[in-house]
Amino acid sequence: MRSFNSGTAGTLMMLIGVLLAASSIWTAITRADWPRALPSILIGLSLTAVGYSLFARSRRTRHDAHGDED
Repeated sequence: MRSFNSGTAGTLMMLIGVLLAASSIWTAITRADWPRALPSILIGLSLTAVGYSLFARSRRTRHDAHGDED
């Protein structure tokens, strides 16, 4: 059975998404060019949301596997 560590992948996607969104927002503020920066901001926020979803699913799976030891 193939195993995919979605926690690490989720963390990486969140990090990339936050960096992309933050840099696009900074560029849009300094250059007052919101229409051109909006797609990058939305892509960064989407990556962050998907990454968080993967990270949360990984934590739930890990918790379910190890949580019933009491």
